[in-house]
Amino acid sequence: MTIFNKITNVWCRLVGSEQYLPLTTRIFHSICLICIIALVYNIPLNFFVGLPIVAIISAGSLLLVTAVYLASRIKGYTGPAVFIFCSTSLLLFTANYFLNSGIDGPTDLFFVLVMVIMVAVVPVKRYWIAVTCNILILLTLHYIQYQHGLWVSFTYIRKLDRYIDFSSAYITVVAVILFTFYVIRRNYEIEKKLTEEKTAEMKVLNDENNKLLSIISHDLRAPLSNIQNYLELLSQIDLNTAERAEIEDQLLLSTRGTLDLLNNVLSWSKNQMDGIKFNRKIVDVSELLSSHLLIFQPIAQRKRITLQVEIDPLSKIYSNGDMVQLIIRNLVNNAIKFTAHGGKITVTSSTLGNSCLITVKDSGNGLPAKLSDQIFNLNAESTIGTGNEKGVGLGLVLCKQFTEALGGRIWFNCHANTGMSFFVEFPLLQQESPKPKVSLTNNNNSFVTHE
Repeated sequence: MTIFNKITNVWCRLVGSEQYLPLTTRIFHSICLICIIALVYNIPLNFFVGLPIVAIISAGSLLLVTAVYLASRIKGYTGPAVFIFCSTSLLLFTANYFLNSGIDGPTDLFFVLVMVIMVAVVPVKRYWIAVTCNILILLTLHYIQYQHGLWVSFTYIRKLDRYIDFSSAYITVVAVILFTFYVIRRNYEIEKKLTEEKTAEMKVLNDENNKLLSIISHDLRAPLSNIQNYLELLSQIDLNTAERAEIEDQLLLSTRGTLDLLNNVLSWSKNQMDGIKFNRKIVDVSELLSSHLLIFQPIAQRKRITLQVEIDPLSKIYSNGDMVQLIIRNLVNNAIKFTAHGGKITVTSSTLGNSCLITVKDSGNGLPAKLSDQIFNLNAESTIGTGNEKGVGLGLVLCKQFTEALGGRIWFNCHANTGMSFFVEFPLLQQESPKPKVSLTNNNNSFVTHE
């Protein structure tokens, strides 16, 4: 880190973070700091040009500015600190006017400086009051000196002292004004950037809410209407055994799809409102998934899909079993949706270093798979499965959110004509002595266990 970066970091800490302090407060802190630096410089300078009383007043001003800065920065009394800073500045420069040659000295420049500081830090509702006071005080001082010139001391013994004092005051005032406007401009850019980020976040949230409303109003209502139609057919029309069996299969399929969708909607909505909350415990991946994946046997059989499961018995993770099941359930469910009749889906679990890698691979629908990382976003376009199953993408959103919440990561690979592979990686709890893999294969009609 360079010296400039170190100084910048220290300055930012002294001024305060933009995440916790408003712009006017940060500007006030910056002005206090630059005034402290300017006063430290002016105290010895006033002694040098023969103005010991002004030097003493500058020292008192230094203590005062330091006090109001600490009151605002540490105690949070910014309003009173700004009032004390501005009012005391006017009083001190009024005294300085009489002590340092009046209109023939540099005090008028300091009134301009106070004016700029007031404009930068005084609340808008008191803006014109502060500006008017500044102007009236300076004009009154000019009038008093015009009427009673002897009340104002001409303090310069040498011509050089006056030139040095004026030049120094000009440089100090210009430096403080330039720095003030730099701080205002810089903080404006920061506020603008934060506003743009918040606007982008609000747009994402708005899109997600619109998507959720679309799911509830259309994607959830449509299958319920189908279920109603199937039930009406079964109750009102005489059907033969084959027709009744076909409608019952469709009814079961619609019911299962609607239940999956409803579970995902409820899980996502709860996470959005309350955040992802869960408890961890030691999870045996083999025990967790081997039995759980059996529920997909009848679903795969209807599309004559071979479902093969190979789970590494060494895999133990410190995680949440319900969330892991939801992740894998959604991935397998999607694989079944988008795999052609007669295809194959493979679910594997393996131990790689300190990680447990779960893979869900499908043979696809015979067409090139072209997907982007947008499939993990709620605004991803919905797709239709090979059996006209409706997919809204909410399951993949939950997969990503839950995986990352559990300290894992999820990604995928697209294959030219052989479908997709989804990968989910979780930190491994421990490793045990090698055991044979458990292989469960569904050859369309049954699950076979191999060791």
